[in-house]
Amino acid sequence: QLMAFPMFATVVWLVWVLGQQSGIDGAGALLALLVLMALAVWAFTLRGTARRSLATLSVALCALGLWAIGPNVIKPLGSPATAADASARWQNWQPGRVEQLTAQGQNVFVDFTAAWCVSCQANKRMVLSRTDIERDFAEKHIVLLRADWTNRDERITRALANMGRSGVPAYALYAPGKPIQLLPEVLTTGIVRSAIGTL
Repeated sequence: QLMAFPMFATVVWLVWVLGQQSGIDGAGALLALLVLMALAVWAFTLRGTARRSLATLSVALCALGLWAIGPNVIKPLGSPATAADASARWQNWQPGRVEQLTAQGQNVFVDFTAAWCVSCQANKRMVLSRTDIERDFAEKHIVLLRADWTNRDERITRALANMGRSGVPAYALYAPGKPIQLLPEVLTTGIVRSAIGTL
């Protein structure tokens, strides 16, 4: 029974990831379907005459829920991380954007990330969002781009492949006239500040 709680926590995390992909409607629809499934499981544990009628009713409700609100679960939202980063310095990555910026003489840092990637979220919160790191980015006039791979964007897949990477997290620092710097998958403050210091 104790091991059920890590499973519950996993469900919470997966619902959050789904919310990044399908929005609040998708997450709400999934939670409602989970409640209906819990009702069905409970009904099948009953004894006596109530079991058959309640089990039949709960299965019917599950089927109705899948038909009525199920499509909301898999309905794509668009760019999941855009809203969360709207007030920050991060811009959306687009094909050709890095080349355009470096041709203008600007330094560029790209965060290839995904909502379901635990390492990506840890790096973002523990390193990339630190005040001193943000200050270093600003002092070097580095343009920050975030490539959101939550929905497996094929354009980002190709960009990762061009760097020799097959997934996220991936971090790339570009400077005019210099080779690309690929940072490790697990970031530390020292790693990022050292990379910035080479510019």
